[in-house]
Amino acid sequence: MKVFYEITQNKSFEKHDKNDKLIVSVRYRFQGRRLNTTTGVSVKVKDWDRKWRNKVNKEPIKTSDPQHKEKNLRLKQKLIEVRNTIENLEKDGLIPTTDLVKSHLRENKVQKIKKTLKEVHFLVLFEKYESWINSDSFPNRKSYVMTLKPPIRDVKEYTTEYQLKYKVLLLPSDINEDFITGLIKWCYNRGLQPSTIRKRTKILSMFSTWCRTNNYGDFVITKPKTFSPSEERQVICLFRPEVNKLFHFDKFNMDNSKHTTLLNKHKCLNYVDDTWTNKKGKEITKTYTSYEVYRDMLLFLCNVGCRFGDMVKMRVGDFVFDDKGIQGNRKGYFRFYMEKSRTKKEVKVSINQMTDRIFRKYVNGKNLNHFIFPRTEFGNPISNQKFNKHSKHIGEIVGLNRMVRQPEFDLYGKIIEGSDEPFPLFQKVVSHIGRRTFIREHIERGTPIRTIMKMTGHTTQKVFDGYYSILDKDILSVNDDLYSQTLKDDYNSQEEVSEPNEPTSIDVENELKRLQEFFDKGILPEKIYEKKVEQILGVK
Repeated sequence: MKVFYEITQNKSFEKHDKNDKLIVSVRYRFQGRRLNTTTGVSVKVKDWDRKWRNKVNKEPIKTSDPQHKEKNLRLKQKLIEVRNTIENLEKDGLIPTTDLVKSHLRENKVQKIKKTLKEVHFLVLFEKYESWINSDSFPNRKSYVMTLKPPIRDVKEYTTEYQLKYKVLLLPSDINEDFITGLIKWCYNRGLQPSTIRKRTKILSMFSTWCRTNNYGDFVITKPKTFSPSEERQVICLFRPEVNKLFHFDKFNMDNSKHTTLLNKHKCLNYVDDTWTNKKGKEITKTYTSYEVYRDMLLFLCNVGCRFGDMVKMRVGDFVFDDKGIQGNRKGYFRFYMEKSRTKKEVKVSINQMTDRIFRKYVNGKNLNHFIFPRTEFGNPISNQKFNKHSKHIGEIVGLNRMVRQPEFDLYGKIIEGSDEPFPLFQKVVSHIGRRTFIREHIERGTPIRTIMKMTGHTTQKVFDGYYSILDKDILSVNDDLYSQTLKDDYNSQEEVSEPNEPTSIDVENELKRLQEFFDKGILPEKIYEKKVEQILGVK
C-alpha cells in the first residue's frame, strides 16, 4: 500500500517541454490496483522535483515556482485527506481497496459541501475569495480591487509562514484572535503603520462576510481589542498666506526674464510645450517652464479641492459659464466626475479669482474638448509621482519652511520615540495637500460641513474628518470669551460698562455658523452652545 504524489502525463517525462504545465495527483496503490485523485494543482515540468521522496521536507514542487509554498501545502492537504480516509477504513475493520477509498473520498466531498466547506483549509478558501475579487462578479471598481491586493498578499504570506512554522494546516475556524494578533505584529515588524495594518485585518473581516454569504462557513473574524490604532494624526495643509506666497512667486514663469537664472541655480530648468489644434486646423504651441505648470497645478488643487487624477482629466468644457463676458472676473463653476467614485459622481466647485486667472492662462485659444493643463510629448497626463517629486522642490525654493510635525504611532496609539521631530513644511507638499488645504480654508471661512462635502465629493463624515485637524486657534477662539462678560459685570458692578459695537447681520451669521460647526463636532458642549447663541442673538 503506497500513497504518493505523481504528475499526470500522456507521454514520457523527457518528451515534455520544460514549460509544459501538468496536473499533480495523489496516487494510491493497493493489491495491484491504482487510484488517482487530482489535487487541482498544476506545475511546470521544470519546477517538478522528481527526487522529492529523497528530500527531508518531502516537497515535490521546487522553489523556482513563485507559488511553491502554497502549492506544496495544497498537495499536502490532499495527501493527508487520502491517508486519513484509508486509516479510518482500517479502524472500522474494512479493507481499504481503491474502489472503497474512491467511494469514501467522493462521500467526503459531498459531506464537505453539505457542511458548507467548514473543513476546507483556510488558504484554499481564501484563494477562492481572491479569485472572486479579481473576477467580473466583484461589484467594486478596478481601482478598489488594486487596493485589496497588498492586504491579500500579506495575509497569504503570513499564513504560509505560520503553517510552516507550526506544521499545521489552518481551517477558517482557526483564524482566531491569537492568529490575528500574530498577523498584526508580523505587519508591524515589517514597518507598516497602524492605518495600513488595519487594512490587513479588514480584509479578513470581509473574507468572513463573504464566506457566510456564500455558505462557506458561519464564522466571524474580528480584530483583537488590544489593537487600537485610533491615533489622531496631524493633518498637514497650506495656510492662506502660504497659498498666496505661491501664487505671487513669479520667478518660475516663462515671461520672467530671471527664470533661467533661478531654475539653473536649482538644476531644474525644463520646459513644457502645450500643443493643440484650433478650429481652423492650425497647430498652436505655448511653452511654459515645468515648475511654472507644477506650481499652477498645485494652486488649482488648493482652490478646487479635487484629486490630482480628476484635475489632469479636466477639459475646457468642464468649466460652466454664468456669462459670456471676457473682461473682469467670470462667474461659473468647474464640473468634474470623481475618478474614485464607482458611480462617477458629479462634483461642482465655483470659480474664484485665483482659479479664474489660472484657467484663462492655459485655455486661451483652446476648444471645449482640449485639456486645461499641458500633457506630455506623448499626449499623456503629467504623472502624480513626478508632480509630487517636483512640488516638494518648489515648496523649498518658494520658502514654505513652517515647521510641522507628523509623528508615527505604534499598535497601541503611542508615539514612536524619535518620530515626533519637527520638519519643514515643503517636505510634505504633494498633490493631496491641495485637497486638505481646500477643506481647511472653507472651515476657516465658516462654510457648512455638508456644503464642503458636496464640493469635495465625500459621502461620509468619517472619511471627510480625516482631511483636517482641529487647530489650537480653533479651540482658543471658541473659548476665549467664555464667562468673560459675566466676570466683567461682577467686577464692574458700580461702573458703567461700554457697550460693544453692534455686529452686522453678516458677522452674526458667520459666528452662528462657526458655533454650529464646533457643536456638531462635539467640541462645544450643548449648554455652552445654547448660551453663546442666546448672547449673539440677544435673547434672554
